Amino acid sequence: MKKNQLFSVLMASALLVSVGEASVYAAAGPGSGKTPTVKTSAKAAVKVKEGVKAWTVNGAQTTFKTVDAGGYKLYSISQLAASLGASIANESGSLVLKDRAGLHTIKLKAGSKSYSLDGEKRNFTTAPTVSGGKLYVELSAIVYGLGGELFGSPLQILGAARPQGEFDTLHWAADGTVLANLEGETAQVYKFAANPGSYGLFSSDERASDFSVSADRRYGAFTDETGLLYVIDLTSGAVKPLGTDTATKTDLTWSADGTSIYYIQGDKQEKISQISVDTGTVKELLADKVENKSELRISADGKRAVYIVNITGSAKNDADSTEDSLTIDYSKAGEQLYQLDLATKDAKPAALTTSDDNKLYPEILADGTVVYLSADPEGKTANALKTVKPDGTAANIALDIEVTWAQAAGGGIIASGTAADGTSRIYSVPVSGSAQELFRTKADISEVSVSADGGKLAVITGGKLVEIENGKAVQLTR
Repeated sequence: MKKNQLFSVLMASALLVSVGEASVYAAAGPGSGKTPTVKTSAKAAVKVKEGVKAWTVNGAQTTFKTVDAGGYKLYSISQLAASLGASIANESGSLVLKDRAGLHTIKLKAGSKSYSLDGEKRNFTTAPTVSGGKLYVELSAIVYGLGGELFGSPLQILGAARPQGEFDTLHWAADGTVLANLEGETAQVYKFAANPGSYGLFSSDERASDFSVSADRRYGAFTDETGLLYVIDLTSGAVKPLGTDTATKTDLTWSADGTSIYYIQGDKQEKISQISVDTGTVKELLADKVENKSELRISADGKRAVYIVNITGSAKNDADSTEDSLTIDYSKAGEQLYQLDLATKDAKPAALTTSDDNKLYPEILADGTVVYLSADPEGKTANALKTVKPDGTAANIALDIEVTWAQAAGGGIIASGTAADGTSRIYSVPVSGSAQELFRTKADISEVSVSADGGKLAVITGGKLVEIENGKAVQLTR
């Protein structure tokens, strides 16, 4: 044998741990009480520096055994598998790891940089190393290979990587989870817990891509293309029809006690009706033939409805109704707020506003005050929050942002918008007292949802879903 051939053989023997020299005896899965061990000859052992490293794994503190090999920190494979919920087994001389859901498989050998992930060939930066009868591997390759993620600052390990994509249509459920739609060709509603990586597919029902949520956050209501109303359980995802009425329904709004759902009815949004959640019985509340109603709100005591009417121009012509004489009067056109006394039989709607500003997001506060977002139709002045007292007294709410969204919460209002420095901010605005800043970011805020108690926010900012509590923001998607 030539000298260079002999040298190659000796080097291979020193650096690699062959299947014949090292056997890994591993449990079939985590929690079995067995720890994978490696038997290796003295000739194959590699001198390494042993140590420990603490990580937060799925919210729990875990200390891993480590070795420094070739300037790279490797981690105990048995500890990694157990913390990630993965199984370990020996198959034909290779060590095989599978994630809990059975979606990913890693096959590797001690001493070899080459490994496979879901059947595709990959390479470690540093080969898996044996020390003290234990096998040590690269952290990132194993975590990501098994569907996990290294996340946050400081870094922590997630057993399941956060979902990636654009999300919208946020809702809170009674169990403290957030429901959000993943944008795409098919309907996918995901449910997110507060811990990153804790999520799952909630619904793929196209009809339930958006819904109105009950005050207790237990149920959602939506209609299908025929106008039939459905209720979805926000815990189980179960869907059931409510009644048999197929009239067009928009602006679904739950009563505070969850016994009724109010809505605007008709192809021209000309009526207001309510349906019993228990019986499916429909009751017509208003049919004044005024079209283009929207943004229906019901007071907590159920005695008052507030809504917006989009008033269009009125046509005028002469007695002969000639085409040349036809004119459109836009002097009274615009959006106006109306209120309806639901406690008085045959009550007539009363106008709350006469101003020419556009009106969005009306809310009824506990004292009867109506708050809404006012927008200049010509864009000459910044958007602002305005209030209208039951007696018609109007006022502005002073905030250092141009308001883009508002919602009732905790007896007051949560509002978001853009400040003069370009930052996006969210404020809590009480019925009385000063506004309190809840969150600030340099990214755009496109959507906000408030938990039932008003203590948490779900926000779409920079295209990502973020949960905010006590000023602390946790990003739930990538």
